Amino acid sequence: MSAILSADDLNDFITPGVACVKPVESVNTGRGSGSSNTGGPVEIQIDSQGHALEVEIDGTSSRLQEAQISLADCLACSGCITSAEEVLVAQHSHKELINALKQEQDKKIFVMSISHQSRVSLALALKLTVEQTDKLLVHLFVNNLGFKNVVGTGLGRLISTDVLSQDIIQNKQTGAKGPVLTSICPGWVLYAEKTHPHILPRLSTVKSPQQITGCILKRLVSKQYGCGSDKVYHLSIMPCFDKKLEAARPEDEQPNETPDVDCVITPRELIQLLQDEKINIDQIISEIEHEQTPIEAVYERYAPNGWPDAQTSWLNNEGSSSGGYAYQYLLHLQKQHTGAEIQIFNGRNPDIYELRLIKRGEVMASAGVVNGFKNIQNLVRKLKNGSTKVGGGLAARRRARAGQDAEIGVDQGPQVHKCDLVEVMACPGGCINGGGQISGPTEIGTKEWLKELTHLYTGMAVNGLENNEAANWRLQFEQEYGISDTRMVRTRFKAVEKPTDTTSIALGSRW
Repeated sequence: MSAILSADDLNDFITPGVACVKPVESVNTGRGSGSSNTGGPVEIQIDSQGHALEVEIDGTSSRLQEAQISLADCLACSGCITSAEEVLVAQHSHKELINALKQEQDKKIFVMSISHQSRVSLALALKLTVEQTDKLLVHLFVNNLGFKNVVGTGLGRLISTDVLSQDIIQNKQTGAKGPVLTSICPGWVLYAEKTHPHILPRLSTVKSPQQITGCILKRLVSKQYGCGSDKVYHLSIMPCFDKKLEAARPEDEQPNETPDVDCVITPRELIQLLQDEKINIDQIISEIEHEQTPIEAVYERYAPNGWPDAQTSWLNNEGSSSGGYAYQYLLHLQKQHTGAEIQIFNGRNPDIYELRLIKRGEVMASAGVVNGFKNIQNLVRKLKNGSTKVGGGLAARRRARAGQDAEIGVDQGPQVHKCDLVEVMACPGGCINGGGQISGPTEIGTKEWLKELTHLYTGMAVNGLENNEAANWRLQFEQEYGISDTRMVRTRFKAVEKPTDTTSIALGSRW
């Protein structure tokens, strides 16, 4: 576990379960396995060094193996509600990355992808522009750490938002009731799987940009260097610690396949890496300030062969600072309804609001944004107990006949549980405020720092690639590499049941 993680630092933290409930498995492999050789009664004792010993009736003893907990165990465990930050293990840490670089530099090809929010966090902390930060990242990972390719997650996001938009449109055409909920936030997904399994059928099965980017990146790099995907090591830099657990989810079609993302670290962990490895960041900044290479050329040079329009990966989307899924859905529909406008209806706090596509007083479509667990809990409660009729239905038609949609909407506030789509994120403020983002200096308040982050994020250049262009490229990619659409863009969810076997022995570790 990274030494920089603690519950006090997290803004998406819900108190976890009392203890880890992973059962201790007994494997009959002889002494030290947890099973007696004689079949008789045994005692468990602790020696002077604190080691657990199994003492048999004849006085002989053997040391017991230490229990190990992996990320996969965390996904299958119901002991914690969310905030995997408290149970993360060494597979996804900056120290594990350094170990991999030292041990496998000559055996594997190292590549990296980074989210838009992480770039903004680093830029603000280092007092650089986003483009300067991109140059710094490329210089750091290529020249200092030996990486071959560096890309943004913009292409993966374009594909993700396009597939999601198409799903919602089809959902409306079939007359399905109630909203579809995004599953881009792994903290929210884990919360739903472990506490509200009834909500799982509403979760979108579209993968996140992190996973889609990994799927594309590993295959293009494998082809470029003539190696298997298991020889490509993909590092992802994300604003949220929970993204580590998302990377550990096995693929449904091929559960034992090499993961698309080998390691996930956050901006905070990246800074810790620089300090631990004594990398002079000021020297790198000085070097990039004197570099005259246009940023577009940098993007192009370090994208793998076959990557479409390298700059696309680094461009932003309009909408929220979590990826703009709600806004992108309505933007997709707006192109089909000439004259329609997207209007915002604010809620009781900044972390809940509704977007409506309105044409001549009629609500054509609607999408909501819900951030933070307090708002999520209210949403889940309404979906369980209240009406789930899609926005734009009977109530919308009544407002339309009265010719006062906007006025009544403002008075009533957003009806996010009646929308076509709800963009759900665990962190207050969304992904820009992820638990792995770099905190501001003590003299700047948290709200002011978040405001500066958001301003920098919304100032990034917006992607001009059309949805159908991304869709066409995805289909060509799937065909060329023999990947099913399910493998490329779909994930799955599973309710995590609490153990009922009273004979299972729970670990004593408390998180």
